Amino acid sequence: MTTLAEAVATVSAGDTVWLGNFGTQLFAVGAELVRQEARGLHVVLASGGLLLDRLIGAGVVSEVTFAHCWNAVGPAPTRHFRRAWQDGVDIRWHELPMGVLAAALGAAAQGVPFAPVRVHPGTGYATGDWSGGMLATVSTPFGAATVVKALPVDIAFVHVDRADAVGNSVFSAPPGEAVVAAQAARRVVVVAEEPGLPAGVRADLPGLLVDTVVVSPGAAAPDGVPGRYPRDVAAYTGRDA
Repeated sequence: MTTLAEAVATVSAGDTVWLGNFGTQLFAVGAELVRQEARGLHVVLASGGLLLDRLIGAGVVSEVTFAHCWNAVGPAPTRHFRRAWQDGVDIRWHELPMGVLAAALGAAAQGVPFAPVRVHPGTGYATGDWSGGMLATVSTPFGAATVVKALPVDIAFVHVDRADAVGNSVFSAPPGEAVVAAQAARRVVVVAEEPGLPAGVRADLPGLLVDTVVVSPGAAAPDGVPGRYPRDVAAYTGRDA
């Protein structure tokens, strides 16, 4: 086990960093990236929200792959994200549907260059370049297909409810793309609300995928964690400017 500060200190400029899970914002990791003045990161978040907004505002992000970015309380816009997009800030944007993003991680986990996907023909995923070059059409003897480029990750920060000393972990809510992100990552840091697993509990994420364990109660706050603490709605309302 190590501290959050020590784990974040292993992130280098140019790294692709996955921050998850879907629906759980790891604000503690984001705050530490800002405190350590991380720069030049490719940040991957399916559910971008206020965490991604803060990282953009702090100058941490040079590239981002995401499924959406908004403040779910209200709902309200994420203003740093919106300004950066509209003003042409020097960030490479890759917007993908949630399932397509998971497929990109899955391709990296399998060691293949791409994965076949389906995108709605009436959206900018198909007619424009919302993906920032991550989608293509290929021809095969079996027919043509839309494919997404594999998305390997340098370091994945995975939020879990509990983890033992070697990284065997359990989630408190459906993990979304967390497991496949761990499989796609070169290094995995689990950020646990509490150490240890109860006797007889089967791990959702096996320790063989995990490199580092951090115990950080409240790591998602002001976001909420089922069975631990609720979302701080007042804090969310105050963070959208």
